[in-house]
Amino acid sequence: MRKGLLLLPFSVALAQPVIEPNFADKVFPYITYGEVWKGTPAMSKDVAIPNVLIVYGSKEDPEVVAQAGKIAFYLGQWVEDIGFGVEEVKQSKIPPLLVSDTQLKNLQWKNIIVVGTKNSVVKELKLTFKKPTIKMVEKDGKKILVVGGANKEQTIEAAKYLADDTLNSKAAAYKTFFSFVALRGYIEKGEFDAALRLVRSPVGISACGKKMSLAAPMVAQWPDDIKAVVKKRNTILYHELPKALEERNKEKAVALWKEAMLTCYQCHQGIGIPQVRKFKPVAEIHSKHQRIAESFGLLQLSNGQKSCTACHTGQTQIRGY
Repeated sequence: MRKGLLLLPFSVALAQPVIEPNFADKVFPYITYGEVWKGTPAMSKDVAIPNVLIVYGSKEDPEVVAQAGKIAFYLGQWVEDIGFGVEEVKQSKIPPLLVSDTQLKNLQWKNIIVVGTKNSVVKELKLTFKKPTIKMVEKDGKKILVVGGANKEQTIEAAKYLADDTLNSKAAAYKTFFSFVALRGYIEKGEFDAALRLVRSPVGISACGKKMSLAAPMVAQWPDDIKAVVKKRNTILYHELPKALEERNKEKAVALWKEAMLTCYQCHQGIGIPQVRKFKPVAEIHSKHQRIAESFGLLQLSNGQKSCTACHTGQTQIRGY
C-alpha cells in the first residue's frame, strides 16, 4: 500500500458479527458529558464520562468475562473520567463500570452492554443466537446492547469486534474530531505552538492514526477517487498545515484547515465521491464540537443567532448529523 493512504478514520475490516439493527454498535449512547471532581478547586464541566454499565454473568465463562474487561478498557480510552467528586469518595461510591448480573439488580441504570449469554438479562429477554451477534434492545426506556453467540467462541468473537473495532475506533475518532475543532480555535487565536502540538499529539489530531491503522485493509480496496481524497487530507494535515503553523502564517493555516475539512465532508457526506460513512452519529455526543468552537469565540452572533461560518462555509456549510 502506498504511503499516505492509511490515514482515514473508518472501521477496521475485521470479520463483522451480525449487528441488529444495522449500525446498532455505532450509534449506541456509550458516553455522556457531566461534571467531575465536584468539591475540589479542579471541578470541571462537560467532561466525557461513561453512559453505560458493562454487565457479565456471575456464572459466565472467565474468557468471556475477560472480554467484558477489554470492552471496559477501550471505553476508558474514549472517556475522560469515570465521573465522581468528593462526596462520592467520602461515601465510597466511585461510579461502577464493570458489574455482574447479580450486582446489576441493586443498581440504577440507564444503558447497559451485556457481554455473554449466561446471565439474567439475556434470560429475561429470551434471546438466543446462532452466530456472533451484537444486538440492541430497548426496554422500559432503557437501551441494552447484547454481545453474544451460539457458543463461547462466537461470543468472544463478537466481543472482540465491539472492543477492537467499534470502541477502539470511536475513541480515536472523537479525539481527532474535537481536536480538529480546537485546532481551528488555536489558529484563530494565533496560538501556533499549541496548534502544532495538537496536530502531532497521539491523543490530538494524530489520534486518527489508530483508526487509520485499523482501516488499512479496507482502504486498500477503495476506488482511486476516494484514495485521492485520503491522500490529499494526509498531505494537508501532516505536511502543509504543520509547515504553515511553524511559519506562523495564520491566513495560510486557516485556508489549509478549511481545505482539510472539505476532505472530511467528502467522505462523511459523499461530496464528489461515494459516501463512506453510512450512519448518522449520535447528536448528543457529536454536538460537543459546537461548545468547543464557542469556547474559542468562533461562534459569532448574527441576527440574534449563533453563526458557524468560521468553520462551515462553501461546500462545508451543511450542518447536522
